[in-house]
Amino acid sequence: MPTNSINIDTERINRIKVVLVEQNRTGKWLAEQLGKNEATVSRWCSNSSQPSLEMLVSIASILNVDPRELITGKTVVK
Repeated sequence: MPTNSINIDTERINRIKVVLVEQNRTGKWLAEQLGKNEATVSRWCSNSSQPSLEMLVSIASILNVDPRELITGKTVVK
């Protein structure tokens, strides 16, 4: 019987890793900026878990990007 479950491993929910690479930054650097464990940031970067909305806003602020860019990947024109 087929199921309609979503395979989270193939689903790209956030673009944190992409933005870090674009800015020549590392997950370790981001973890230090946030005061978080490097393993936590690694899970966010691999999309195996997701940061809270508040944390996503903090990440965006540190990376100097609009928070929507971390989710959709679209550049926001102001």
